[in-house]
Amino acid sequence: MQRKDGPMSEQSEPSSVRVRIYDREFALRTTGDPERLQALCRSLDTRMREVAASTGAVDTLKVAVLAALSLGDDLQRVREELKKLDDSVARRSLACVSMLDRFLA
Repeated sequence: MQRKDGPMSEQSEPSSVRVRIYDREFALRTTGDPERLQALCRSLDTRMREVAASTGAVDTLKVAVLAALSLGDDLQRVREELKKLDDSVARRSLACVSMLDRFLA
C-alpha cells in the first residue's frame, strides 16, 4: 500500500500483512510499514463499526461505503482547515516581511 506522495517507508520488498476488518480477514501486501497498515485497518474497522451502530446498516458493502464517505468527509474537512491555516500563515508572513522591510529600509 502506498500513499499518493510516496511509500509509507523505505522497504523495497513487499511484505504480506494479515489484517481483520469488520470480521473478515485479508492478506494485504505493502512496501510500507506493516504496523502502520495494521493501524489503518484497525481504524477502518472501528469506523465501520461506528457507522453500522449509528445507521443500523447490516450489509457489509453498505457499511463499507458509508464508512468510506465518512472518512472522505473527514479528509475533506482536514484539507479545508489546512488550506485556511496555510492562507493565514502566508498572510502573517507577508505582514512580517512588510514590517521588516520598513524597519530595515
